[in-house]
Amino acid sequence: MLGFGLGLTRPLAAAGSPANLFRPADRGLLLDPATASSLFQDVAGTIPVTGAGQSVGLVHDLSNRGMDAVQATAASRPLLQIDGGGRRYLAFDGTDDGLATASIDFSASDKMTLIAGVRKISDAAGAGILAEISANVGTTNGACGLSAPLNSSGVATFGFLSRGTLFGTWSVSGAAYLAPVSAVVTGIGHIGGDVQTLRVNGVQVATAATDQGSGSFGNHPVFIGRRGGTSLPFNGWIYGLFLINRLLSASDTGMVERWMAARSGVVI
Repeated sequence: MLGFGLGLTRPLAAAGSPANLFRPADRGLLLDPATASSLFQDVAGTIPVTGAGQSVGLVHDLSNRGMDAVQATAASRPLLQIDGGGRRYLAFDGTDDGLATASIDFSASDKMTLIAGVRKISDAAGAGILAEISANVGTTNGACGLSAPLNSSGVATFGFLSRGTLFGTWSVSGAAYLAPVSAVVTGIGHIGGDVQTLRVNGVQVATAATDQGSGSFGNHPVFIGRRGGTSLPFNGWIYGLFLINRLLSASDTGMVERWMAARSGVVI
């Protein structure tokens, strides 16, 4: 892929942004379509996104880790759109849209927190990848991800997937999650501690102590909107994505969730 580490001037995160939670040794990313200066139509970052309906080939990472998300194929780029409340989001078409980062070395930690502000448009496909560390968490050690929906076609779900050397999934279903629906979805994983927690709109909705095996998270790309850039496309909108290789305190988790809620028009 092109576009990583270009040395371009990068937008600064605003005060109160989750970007301020990143410590020097942390790895992860923060994507925020509301930050207009972080979006470009081309992978090289030379053509800014200036209005709704334009395709997005590059999203700058606001965590200051430099882990930008890109899409080299023009037809597979999400679109910047603006909802009825004036909130900016990336629209994924449920067919072939997706973004991906370069490989991120998460191997110093066996802990991960993922938080996304989303609107799920359809449950029909059965599974749609919001964000996944590695090309396939089901077959790759040291990986995890968020799915919307997860499981059977037509079932209203959100899900969290995590794997050390053993794989598990945790999901929530019910009328409250029936598409179309907006939500802040949080997945929290700790391989060695056998922690797997799924939160929706600031509330824990699923947790388990299933054995995830051993090891740390790996050195993998983050795929957004499709598994490995090839399958399980997400049909919906992404208002923001935060990922960090540690467990946040309850107060910091709540802060990020509220930040995502404000971006997404969700009340928590």
